[in-house]
Amino acid sequence: MNGASRIKISVKFLFQLVFILISAQLFAQVMESPVASVTIEENGKSETVAESVQLLADATLAMSVPNYPVTAGDVYSLAFAAGSTPVHYTIPVDTSYKIRVANLGVITCAGLTYNQLKAQVEYLVSKNYPFAAPQFVLTNPAIFLVSIVGEVKSSVERKAWALTRLSAFISSSMTEYSSIRKVTVVSANGKKKTFDLYAATRYGDFSQDPYLRPSDKIEIGRVERKVSVFGAVEREGTYELLQKENLKELIESYANGVKKTANLSQIRLVRLSDENNPLEKIQYLTENDIKSNFVLCDRDKVYIADWSEWQPFVELKGIIKNPLAMHYDPNANDAENSSIYRIKITFYVGEDYASLIRRIKKYFTLFSDLKGMYIERDGKEIILDADKILQDLAFTSPYIVEKNDVIIVPYLPVFGN
Repeated sequence: MNGASRIKISVKFLFQLVFILISAQLFAQVMESPVASVTIEENGKSETVAESVQLLADATLAMSVPNYPVTAGDVYSLAFAAGSTPVHYTIPVDTSYKIRVANLGVITCAGLTYNQLKAQVEYLVSKNYPFAAPQFVLTNPAIFLVSIVGEVKSSVERKAWALTRLSAFISSSMTEYSSIRKVTVVSANGKKKTFDLYAATRYGDFSQDPYLRPSDKIEIGRVERKVSVFGAVEREGTYELLQKENLKELIESYANGVKKTANLSQIRLVRLSDENNPLEKIQYLTENDIKSNFVLCDRDKVYIADWSEWQPFVELKGIIKNPLAMHYDPNANDAENSSIYRIKITFYVGEDYASLIRRIKKYFTLFSDLKGMYIERDGKEIILDADKILQDLAFTSPYIVEKNDVIIVPYLPVFGN
């Protein structure tokens, strides 16, 4: 091997070594960079928020997000090889959004993402030092202040960072009267934009749940109409309606429609009597009121019954478990287990007593006389022999359950009189 070859190999080795050292140094800085824990102060109390995606400034997270915006307060590290000399710079971003890249030039980074700024910086370095192997990383993301006013628990100024979303930031300040449909963000340049957080959370429209920026001011409006829907719908809940939305939108859009078993013949509406009367009154609506889009008022509660609530029932009476407690000690010989209780049991049209007895066996106790069980029907007694029904799963009863039947469970003296 001649001298020229040895020199060429040595230079190549030195270049690789410098590159490795620079990369290791940058990696160590990123890993050791402090993670900023945001402390929220409200009503004299402090609360540390540990949601990394929402309120912790995380350099590795920021660099993994393609659209992380360069923010005043960010601190970056630049390292490269100037010939055989390793060079390292710490580059902060101030409110002018102009950064000096070594002695090579100035870059205006307002409106740029990290990836865009990285590309410009590395291009500028490589243009001046072709074999520089530049490395440009974010070591400390900026933390900045954002204020919240309006219909909130209290007006407050809190810390955020560039990947804090609007919804996460305001959640702890909201009251029951806070609107999520008209949340206005006033940017540092005075521009206003109103967002609908319901559209973001329900439909995934994250354009309605923006990332916050330095000196943003958030104004929370007051809710105008908030109504509740319960019962045989797919999505029960309390929803804030927009101006022209009423019963039709509440059920079909917000509640995502009714269940197949919904009974629309009697929709129960509970409404405050008037503004000065806190008492509630009930009125009943039908499917036609949904079609005509019945007008709803603030604090209305809509309940849609399920047809199962209209199932026919029989009465189970006698020595059974307490329906309110539904527990007992099977080895106890006490008054609790020999008391008489009664409960209504729904049944299915065409169901026989073998099916019903197996369904309700949880109500029987050690003191229930299963062999002596009988039905009271039209003044007659029909013996059931529930013991055989439960012991022989192939046994079918010749008796069909009928409305107004009363099932009597006698007392069985296990330990004698």
